[in-house]
Amino acid sequence: MLSLSAMMRSGRNIPFGIAALFAALVGTPSCSVAPAQAEGQGQVTIVYQDDRIKPENRDAMAKIKASGAFERMADRLTKAVALPYDLEVVVTDELPEGFDDPTTELDGRRIYWPAAFFNATQAVLTEFIPEVVRDKGAPKAIAPENFTADTLNVWGNQFILGHEMGHAIIHQLNLPLTGLEEDSADGFANFFTLNDKETGPNAALGAAVLFDAMGSKRPNLTMEDFSIDHPVIQQRVYNFLCAVLGSDPQRLQSLVADGYVPKTRAMLCGKEWAQLNYGWWTILEPHLTASYKKETEAMRQQAREVLAEETKAMAAKLSEIRKQQQ
Repeated sequence: MLSLSAMMRSGRNIPFGIAALFAALVGTPSCSVAPAQAEGQGQVTIVYQDDRIKPENRDAMAKIKASGAFERMADRLTKAVALPYDLEVVVTDELPEGFDDPTTELDGRRIYWPAAFFNATQAVLTEFIPEVVRDKGAPKAIAPENFTADTLNVWGNQFILGHEMGHAIIHQLNLPLTGLEEDSADGFANFFTLNDKETGPNAALGAAVLFDAMGSKRPNLTMEDFSIDHPVIQQRVYNFLCAVLGSDPQRLQSLVADGYVPKTRAMLCGKEWAQLNYGWWTILEPHLTASYKKETEAMRQQAREVLAEETKAMAAKLSEIRKQQQ
């Protein structure tokens, strides 16, 4: 089996990268500019192909399944976004050739999820967490009872599902992008999980620990690490933590105090999260279901106001820094 870091990199780079390059060269209908108003009733479902799961992966998969995290994410996306087509998340160990990690098909209608991935992430967290506790202590942003491989594996995979859902809606809704799609998919995962009132920052925090664990196994970066379409893995860790911090800076200030987010980056996190949050509310607004649009009206208005406040605050901080440098 591929190493976990290789699994995280290789799956989409082959089938997705080649297909995307081909589309760019020959042109496809999905490259049109203006996103249409979506009025679909697509359903998001999780399908566990139990008879196609290898014995060694069943225990880790059962823990994810028992948590209900994937089903809850599917239900939230179904209720929030008027998808034009159904989206099926297929958990299996019998995958199309070239699919090694969670991968979204280009039409955005199916996500393939290797059950082996659950087992691999569980294993790397089981090894990594005692090292963190020994060397630095568990971060105060995560309750001690939750700083376990079982819990963080659920949270981390929940975030990765948000990432794959980001790919799916980008393609189903033909959303315009102004940067790399992998960055946008990470952004959607942050947006979708951090705005979940019941779980808040859990998924993003779990993803930060999981990706930190994976990065610790690859201390020496290679040309492949720098050349793939994903950001370098440790950069993703800080991006996740910055979004978490920016979403609730007072409650999560311990991330800075404990040294998990450098002060120089922390200064930017409020504005970064405000831009990300307002940006996704704005781009999704034409595609929100009527009930969810009504339910989130206050949240969308608040996102707009917070962005204005953070922009003003950042301008004031920069002005003060310039004065001190004179």
